[in-house]
Amino acid sequence: MPILNGLEATERITSQFKDVIVIIMSVQGESEYLRKAMFYGAKEYIIKPFNYDTLVNTIKLTYDRYKNIKESEIDSRDGKIITFFSSKGGVGKTTLAVNAAIELSKNKKVLLMDLDLMFGDISIFVDAVDAKTILDVVDDENIDSISSIKSYLYNYNKNLDIMFAPKKPEASEYISKEIVENILNTLKRHYDVVVVDTGVNFSEITLYILDISDYILFISNMDLASLKNTKLGLQVMRSLGYDKNKVKVVVNRFKTDYGIGKKEAEEVFKESIFLTISDDEKTVINSINTGKPFIEGSKFLKSKIEKSIETLCRQLEI
Repeated sequence: MPILNGLEATERITSQFKDVIVIIMSVQGESEYLRKAMFYGAKEYIIKPFNYDTLVNTIKLTYDRYKNIKESEIDSRDGKIITFFSSKGGVGKTTLAVNAAIELSKNKKVLLMDLDLMFGDISIFVDAVDAKTILDVVDDENIDSISSIKSYLYNYNKNLDIMFAPKKPEASEYISKEIVENILNTLKRHYDVVVVDTGVNFSEITLYILDISDYILFISNMDLASLKNTKLGLQVMRSLGYDKNKVKVVVNRFKTDYGIGKKEAEEVFKESIFLTISDDEKTVINSINTGKPFIEGSKFLKSKIEKSIETLCRQLEI
């Protein structure tokens, strides 16, 4: 090289660009020169002359090897698990889970898992109904490999990946608690936060998720049926010995003119309400029908429900 030799160029490149992989090609095959090449930051060394196949294979193998090392170094986050749960359907649990995951992904690496395995519909909320699901992971029978599982995740944005529920209810019977546990254990260390949307019953899988969650956001509405089911669900959680700081009651679609106030609801629950989410039916329905989560609306004209989601994520202090 006219200005720098290969070793000097390698040292300068690797010191300024930490993620660049350098492969040195040289006619010099002495062990001392190879040692120096590695010392200066080269990841591989090819001795001339070589053929096309040798070059391609060396590049591919070197990239794969150091990509896996990089993943292991960087992705050791052991993400916090936030679970959205309700003991009654139709309370807006999925709406909150999806939009909260997107909000959190603005400054954190987030995985959103749809574990309502019979009737999960997060794919509709983000307009990705044809995407792969957790069932595809099971069919692949390679649930201990991060590279394999990641290929079945839907990349929503640079910081948010989503694992969708099966497309058909009957497929849920092929997904066991052990499978979910293996998938989650493999994935969670690659994310700062794992947001889980569960079904509305205390199935074996749901109980496992609730057990390992850092926070359980118990979603309710202010109608009598929701209040009754929330009360019963909270009783179950108390019987399971969950810490009070772990279970947080969130009242969605909150209005002051429903005939039942916040104080009365807390008396029913025997639990304080962590947060109320403003009622904004038009914004939510339009968001679902277009597959465009409302949290990504205008930065300058935010709806009340957008502000509520921002407050929710901020108060979790993750």
